[in-house]
Amino acid sequence: CQHIWSQPVESVSIDLRCGAKVSAREALALETSACQADFFCRLTLRVHVTCELRESGQATLRVEVEGELGLMPSFCLVGQAAVSNFYKAARTSYIAGDDMKAIRTCERALTIASATKPRPKETGDTMNLLGALHLRRKTPGLAVKCLEAALTIRMGQTTGDATGSAALASTLTTLGSAHQANGSYAEAHSCHERAVAVLERIEGVDGSVLAAALHSLGGTHRALGNPEEARLCYEKALKLREARLGKGHAANATTQNNLGAVLQQLARPREAVGCYQKALAIQMKVYGREHVAGAATLSNLGSAHTQLGEHKVAVACHVRALGLQEQHVGPEHADVAATLHNLGNALASMGQGAEAVRCLWRALCIWSQTVGPAHPDIAATLHSLGNVYRGLKQQEPAAQCFAGALRIREVTLGPTHSQTARTRHCAALVGCSLGDEMSAAQELQAAVNSLIKGLGSRHAWTLQARADLESLKKAMSTPRSTWASTPRSEWTATPRSEISATPRPTTQGAEAASRIVAAAAAQVQVALRAS
Repeated sequence: CQHIWSQPVESVSIDLRCGAKVSAREALALETSACQADFFCRLTLRVHVTCELRESGQATLRVEVEGELGLMPSFCLVGQAAVSNFYKAARTSYIAGDDMKAIRTCERALTIASATKPRPKETGDTMNLLGALHLRRKTPGLAVKCLEAALTIRMGQTTGDATGSAALASTLTTLGSAHQANGSYAEAHSCHERAVAVLERIEGVDGSVLAAALHSLGGTHRALGNPEEARLCYEKALKLREARLGKGHAANATTQNNLGAVLQQLARPREAVGCYQKALAIQMKVYGREHVAGAATLSNLGSAHTQLGEHKVAVACHVRALGLQEQHVGPEHADVAATLHNLGNALASMGQGAEAVRCLWRALCIWSQTVGPAHPDIAATLHSLGNVYRGLKQQEPAAQCFAGALRIREVTLGPTHSQTARTRHCAALVGCSLGDEMSAAQELQAAVNSLIKGLGSRHAWTLQARADLESLKKAMSTPRSTWASTPRSEWTATPRSEISATPRPTTQGAEAASRIVAAAAAQVQVALRAS
């Protein structure tokens, strides 16, 4: 008889300290510290048995056995070579969009790196890539932890050369984006500032890399309520991108969009229109007239026309954008909500309050499903909805909307942010209409202080808040029978940046904000049905 036994490959336990398999030829070319050998066994036995019986009744049993023992070597990378190999494989998976495979490969590389002395130089690269993966998968908390570890490693490895400095700046930029996605704007701003400073010290730095860092820095300036500083960053980024990539490159459309949004914040809507038109021209040339990429720009363009009082043009822009988005991404997408938000503002500016309510309510429903209850986009739509109800002389639902928007903005942006102050201003006017003049005056004063600090004393929002405060003080000092109605604040469109962070609010106050939003939503729904 013959017996054959082979050790199955799957029966061999995986050594997490080993990297990719290599051939025998490759193993011989490597240093012994970079490679490890394992053996798989195969045993073949041939057995021949005979039995001889004698007349005496005795027997002789003869057993003959022969065979071969085969050993098949298997070579794998270990140590720094394994870490480097896994890092390259993870990058390939990242570029291909296979995030889970890339994450598993990064974790395998880091397991090997943790047992390798000295620590492989690719450890920081791997940790940085893992952070970028978590950021792309919308888990910014995990991304921050990975990127902070990567930053510590890279700061220890940086020797001042251009390559090391560029890698350090890359980690700072990605960490800043993770902080911003996590709602930590001050930390994000610090990271982006450091990244720009590092890149500006590199002789002959790639202009597109510095432009991207400046673009990110402009985003945090904007989030922190510093529109003038944001404008300077975007303009520098645009100049660098045009010089490095050409004026018709798609990246310039992104910068033009964000520059336009900042110019709207600075009450320069005509210049904003120019930026949006340039961005739209680039997108149409690169992607075509019917591509969804131009929809956000069309909506931004509409918001600028609303600010200029050109309401019919604004509505046409928003309707066109809405059609493209519903066709390409579906009616329940967050981008559709952003356009509905801007369309609602434009319709309100034309005096079509009931239609504006329908648009804003639909936007609010989409936001609640896509970004959650305590998010800045929810606050922006609630703010606009509050203004529409003020125009319709429905003060109670207006107060509910402003209360929800104010709580969310206090939590996500901070109590003194210019957008928080704007909502505080509008909420105070509603409070005054409801008879709470003393509290309204206090809230208006707080709004004025914040707006002066954030936007300056000559900004339109600041001037309007001060005028309303003076009117209220004057009215409070006269007999009540002679009071005139408090001036109504202008309708406000909220320009949507095409590339915008999606910050998550801190947990403090989020539950209370959710309750207020729910109450506001209920009031809006009742009023919508009534209208």
